Amino acid sequence: MSDMTSNETAAPAPQPSAAPSTPSPAPAAPAARGRTGGMGTAPPERAERNAFADALGAIGARLLLGFFRVLPGPVARAVARAVAALAYTLLGRKRRQMVSHMTIAFRDGMTQEEKLRWARGCFRHLALSTVEFARMTKLRKETLEQIVDLSEAKVFDELLAKGKGRGLLSVPAHHGNWELLGYAMALKGYPLISVARPLDNPKMNELVLGIRTAGGNRIIDKWQVLWKLKKEIDKGSIATMSIDQNGGTGGQFIPLFGTLASTVSSPADLYLAAKVPLVVCTLNRLSDGVRHKMHVWDVIEYEERSGSYEERRDQLLLRINAAYEKAIRTYPDQWLWGHKRWKTRPLGEKPGPDGLPPRVR
Repeated sequence: MSDMTSNETAAPAPQPSAAPSTPSPAPAAPAARGRTGGMGTAPPERAERNAFADALGAIGARLLLGFFRVLPGPVARAVARAVAALAYTLLGRKRRQMVSHMTIAFRDGMTQEEKLRWARGCFRHLALSTVEFARMTKLRKETLEQIVDLSEAKVFDELLAKGKGRGLLSVPAHHGNWELLGYAMALKGYPLISVARPLDNPKMNELVLGIRTAGGNRIIDKWQVLWKLKKEIDKGSIATMSIDQNGGTGGQFIPLFGTLASTVSSPADLYLAAKVPLVVCTLNRLSDGVRHKMHVWDVIEYEERSGSYEERRDQLLLRINAAYEKAIRTYPDQWLWGHKRWKTRPLGEKPGPDGLPPRVR
């Protein structure tokens, strides 16, 4: 896997001048548009699916993953980079969407050339992550450290030891290789239980779930899980969930890169109920394009504080988002810039003079 040169990788990039958001979070407000959803809500009703189309999709995915699995690693990554370059060229709408989201985040803090370079890197990162997902089950505990540096996981060891049998919360992001992070941590013996939204295609979901759990990670559907997760934490488990995507109309409007973003409150609710520490971490591809390193961006020990429940919840969500910002600024092309993170807006909000959602600082 050493065939990737440094200018092809998602190495840390120069950071824009803007600093992480620090204002007090705005109170939750009804949303003008966007989806609903959260880890304490019931599953949404979905339209009946085409079983034949689902089967074809799953077969295609199985063939693709199998193709990347049997190829030699350097060849698989070379193919992925070529596909990513083609996708960057052909998928103009997705490329422009990525750039528009970077504009919301950084405004005038970066040039158009920088945005396009990061967008190109994001396509490449996603293609390489697909190869890594396909090959995850080849990993072995004894040789894992050759590919994945989990030295910062000592934070988890220390917190679990202090917890005297109780677990903790981990809040990674869809940044770096989050699939490999969960797989590697479970493979090393950490008692993970991870929240995930089931894929709409049940056959595809079965395929993906089989790979995710092969290393020992337990996956639980995101619907109505908070009480189940609290009981797991009480028994010593590490509950993991990511909240860096649009929280829909049920989220709390918390600044991210200085702009309000609907944020799922579930980890804050669970933190306040379980009274355990919370860790924000990611696993990022290094400059050689092969190895990955775990980064702990923030550790939030539980402590009783004054203020209302809502104030404590929103302050915690603000701190999580600030940690996400730090991770994204360090590895900017390893985040899902194509996701519509700022889609849901507070009711009555008016765009700024530039047509973008207004900044709150």
